[in-house]
Amino acid sequence: MRSNALRLALVCALAAWLFPAAVRAAPPAKVGGPCRYDVFAGTAAFITVAPWQPSSPTEGVPTPYPPLTVTYRFTPNAPVVGEPLYRPDVLHTLTLVNSMPPGPRFTAKYGITPGKVVPCELHIIRQGTCTPVIYVFPGIDRTDYFELMHQ
Repeated sequence: MRSNALRLALVCALAAWLFPAAVRAAPPAKVGGPCRYDVFAGTAAFITVAPWQPSSPTEGVPTPYPPLTVTYRFTPNAPVVGEPLYRPDVLHTLTLVNSMPPGPRFTAKYGITPGKVVPCELHIIRQGTCTPVIYVFPGIDRTDYFELMHQ
């Protein structure tokens, strides 16, 4: 029994000596950014602002406010040609950055109403492993979680 414990201690000591050296010699793995995007300016027209209707009882994250479904259509200022990640005339759903739907106070704060047209940018990834397509609304802070905190 004592010789097994001694063998185990020797194996552990050898592993501790060998493996840290191997880890230090290997370059760190790159995960995520930095990412680079091409930006296509345009506008977004809000189509609907309506109470959110989940497709199943377990869909979505509960919110302390009545969640809304906000849909929009992006129209570029200049044609976006030869872009496999761009799909014209598609309805998109506006969410907060954390993927939660906005609420009525958020839409009121940012003036989001059906028919309203606002500046919007389509960002298509060119380098890195970040989200491939992002729509950015310069006048709307999608990280503004005030409705989650002040009820």
